[in-house]
Amino acid sequence: MERDNLSFYESQSTGTPVAIVNVPIEIGSDERGLAEAPKYLQERGLANMLAGIGRTISKKTNILCPKPAQLASAGAMKNVEAIVSVAKRTKSAVMRAGKRGDTVLALGGDHSLSLGSIAGASAAHPGMGLIYIDAHPDCTTDTTTISGNVHGMIVSSAIGQGNPLLTDLFTRKVLPENVLYIAVKDIDAGEIALMREQGIQSFTMLDIATRGLAPVVDAIEALGKRCPKVWVSLDLDSIDERFAPGVAMTTPDGLTRREIVALAHVIGRVCTLAGADIAEMVPGKDKEGITARLAIEVLARFLGGQWGWYEEYMDHYREINVTGEPEKVEIKRK
Repeated sequence: MERDNLSFYESQSTGTPVAIVNVPIEIGSDERGLAEAPKYLQERGLANMLAGIGRTISKKTNILCPKPAQLASAGAMKNVEAIVSVAKRTKSAVMRAGKRGDTVLALGGDHSLSLGSIAGASAAHPGMGLIYIDAHPDCTTDTTTISGNVHGMIVSSAIGQGNPLLTDLFTRKVLPENVLYIAVKDIDAGEIALMREQGIQSFTMLDIATRGLAPVVDAIEALGKRCPKVWVSLDLDSIDERFAPGVAMTTPDGLTRREIVALAHVIGRVCTLAGADIAEMVPGKDKEGITARLAIEVLARFLGGQWGWYEEYMDHYREINVTGEPEKVEIKRK
């Protein structure tokens, strides 16, 4: 039957097991508090969401990450040896999960976690596509970086551009034509040059403000048809600070709540997901848990499900119908 607009709201759970890889890294960034994010997301209901959308957790892996105080931080690639060590362990965990057939959720941490997560996923899935949702394109190199922060060198490394210490992590590179940027707006001159040179498709916040989401949705669907598997990397600073205050670099004029949920919904329905990572959450900056709740809702949509106040509300009534023992439940809506 031909898909209509209502089909996006029909249950399409694959039941594929989910492997969780916790990467509490914060040495790729100048921000502190990022290491608490994986634990914070799990305390805020990640497992409940997965059960609610019909997914089981096959395995949890905790990647050991050094503390910033243990390291010097200077140069064009700050803390690079330690970051590469973490990336290798992350890559191995993600690759094994991908080859088992699991969908992977990699929880950071700063965005340098994606060196390992994307490298592992691309090794497991030939021809993989990459959707990179971020206010920053993260395609500087050791010769173009201003800050020296390695969390800004992810996509460049994935496509084979930059220092071999980082590019060699990718035993199977991501093809530039299989990269799709969404919501970029804070872009360095060197990044613009590389994006143009490599022909990477991008939708800036100006594109979204002036043209809406329709062209982005078309590009997501085309990528999903072209690539057998897709990895999504989400930096929460792509979302406007009104809806995601608990991030390392809060940003005005980012994606609205409706836009990020809609994009995640489309990705989960038209792409076959290898997995997703989520980066740059700082629990200490969150307000009443709204960033964590939004992140969990977005992850549910990436996985092809729906999880929010309405689903929790209806689950309460499903329990009543099974047990016949109603209990008072408080549903918080934000």
